[in-house]
Amino acid sequence: MFYRAEQILSAYPKEFTSNMKGRRSLLCTDKEGIYLLKEYSGSVHRLEILEMVLQSLKEQGFLAEELVRTKEGALCYTDADGASYFLRKTYAGRECDTRNAQEILLATKQMATMHSLLKNCPPVCETEDACCLRQPRSVAEKHTRELKKVKNYVRAKKKKNEFESEFLRGYDHYMEQAAQVAQLEEELYIPEDARQWCHGDYNQHNLLFTKEGLAVTGFEKLHEDLCMTDLANFMRKILEKHDWNSGLGMDMVMAYQSKRPLAEWEFSLLYQKLLYPEKYWKIVNHYYNSRKTWISGRNIEKLTRLFSQERKREEFLSMLFYLIK
Repeated sequence: MFYRAEQILSAYPKEFTSNMKGRRSLLCTDKEGIYLLKEYSGSVHRLEILEMVLQSLKEQGFLAEELVRTKEGALCYTDADGASYFLRKTYAGRECDTRNAQEILLATKQMATMHSLLKNCPPVCETEDACCLRQPRSVAEKHTRELKKVKNYVRAKKKKNEFESEFLRGYDHYMEQAAQVAQLEEELYIPEDARQWCHGDYNQHNLLFTKEGLAVTGFEKLHEDLCMTDLANFMRKILEKHDWNSGLGMDMVMAYQSKRPLAEWEFSLLYQKLLYPEKYWKIVNHYYNSRKTWISGRNIEKLTRLFSQERKREEFLSMLFYLIK
């Protein structure tokens, strides 16, 4: 893309003055602001939905990006090699500092505000490919099947490496948690109209502190889901960096609650999502789907760190469980 930048950018009705490489993207500027050019592999229909939702957020006063159409009115540009790109107007600012508790809580409140506004956005159109924008109620069952598959693979090996031995050491403990989640999912009633638009990738990289306020970017994974999926994913990322600090975790829950009160079933769902050993699955899944002739020491370190944090993680989960009793 970077070698064809001028050709791609010339397709847009903008007079760009500069461009530079970003994270898997190209940052461009003109007299009106900053833009982000990225390669795109989805459908045009999905971009149309994304444009609709982003416009709705901006009309409600929320700091979100906006898609830029080409001179011909298209939402994406396709070059001679068949590669597609889309351009969005973004903000100048710095990413959320995950070491700063105050910024983390502001970001959590902003998520709650975003969810409240997304509820007002039009629902997904009933088209043939609309189902791809809807996430299943839970991916826990699928991940649990994958963990069992890895266990069978490792158990069948005569000689096990260090990572595989560590994996088996934690297997029973985490599978017990997975079984608890499966049981709780069956018991939990979720209202039929609970699904709504969710960000899908709410993390510090997509949170920019700007002179206008806190902007939320990176809506490419927008989909219909339950709001607690966004909150649980963000909390997990943050709390892993803070050694599962219970005080910070509860403050995040209360910060969200202050802007968007949680229903009783949402507290239960948040607990279930944080109880599921998602990080354990992620590390193991990466190992299983990579070349096994060489085991990354980084994967072993991640697993060891995960085990070392488990006691504090369980302490936080106990506090969260108290809220739903």
